[in-house]
Amino acid sequence: MDSLPPLTPPPPMSTSSLPPEVRPITIAPRALIKPPVLASDILREEVAPMAPAQRAMRIWLLGFALAFAAVGVASRLGFGPSSLNVLTGSLATAAVALLATFLPAPYAARASLAIVAGVVPLGLGAMGEGPLAALGFEGGLRGTAGLVLITLLPGSLLFRARYRAFRVARIILALTILLSVPALVSIGMGALDGATPLLLRIANGAALLASLTAFCGFMGEETTGGCGGWALLVIFAQAARLGLHTLGKGSELYGHWGFVVGAIGVFAAGVLVAFAIFQLLAVAFARQARKVDVHRIVGPGAEDRPPLTSMTSE
Repeated sequence: MDSLPPLTPPPPMSTSSLPPEVRPITIAPRALIKPPVLASDILREEVAPMAPAQRAMRIWLLGFALAFAAVGVASRLGFGPSSLNVLTGSLATAAVALLATFLPAPYAARASLAIVAGVVPLGLGAMGEGPLAALGFEGGLRGTAGLVLITLLPGSLLFRARYRAFRVARIILALTILLSVPALVSIGMGALDGATPLLLRIANGAALLASLTAFCGFMGEETTGGCGGWALLVIFAQAARLGLHTLGKGSELYGHWGFVVGAIGVFAAGVLVAFAIFQLLAVAFARQARKVDVHRIVGPGAEDRPPLTSMTSE
C-alpha cells in the first residue's frame, strides 16, 4: 500500500477583512501626564530652597581668587606686608579658590572648600600674619572678635533673608548678634575715643550702625527685612573701616597702603565665607524649613493649583 504524501500547512492568511495592501493603524501609547506644578510648591521653593546661591558661589570664588592673586602681587611690590611667605600664601589661597570654582564637587563640599580658602587668611590676619596682617592692628583678641562681624553675622543674615519664614533662622541670627557684642563694644569705644582722628571715628560709627542693621532680621516672616543687602553692608563697612586706618598711626608696619590692600582682601574673604556659611546652614536646615505653611506666609492667595490654570480661569 502506497504511503500518503506528507501534509503541508496552509499558507498564512490574514484574519482581517481589510485588503492586504492596507496597513493596520497603530495607536501610540498614551504619554504619561505629569502632575501639575502647584503654586504652593513654587512658593515653598521660593521661601525654602534646597541649594541656593550655587552660581553666586562660583562667581565669588573666582573673584576671590583674582583678588588674592592681586593681593600677593601688590604685597611683593611693597603695597602691604612684603615677604615671600605672603606671596606664596596669597597664590596658594587663590589656587584653592580656583580649584573650588571649577571642580565638579557636591554643594556642601564646595562650600566647605570656600570656608577653608577664606578663613585661613582671615585667621592669620587677625593674628597679624599673612597678606591680611593689617586686620590684627588692634591686637589678636580684637582681631579675632572682629571676624564674627565679617563672617558669622553676614552669613546668618543671608540665611535669614533666604529662609524668611523659618523660625530657626531668627534664632541663629540672635546667637550671632550675641557673639558680635565684644566686637561691637570695641568699635563703639573707637567711635567715642577723642584721641582718634575724626575720620576714623566716623568710620567706626558707620561700621557700628551697619552692624546694627542685623536687627532688621527680626521683622515679620512675610519680608526678608533687606537682610541680604545688610549682610554685604556689614562686610563693606568693616573693610572700609580697616582701609581708612592707613591714615592713622601704625601704617608703616604693613607697608605702603597696607591697610587698603588688607581691606580689599578682608572684603573678598568675608563675602566668600559668609556665602559658604549660608550654604552650609541651608544644607543643615533646608528640609526642615520646607515644612513651612505657605498659606500662613503669603495669605489665602497661595492657592494649591497650577499658576496657568489660575491665570486662564480669571
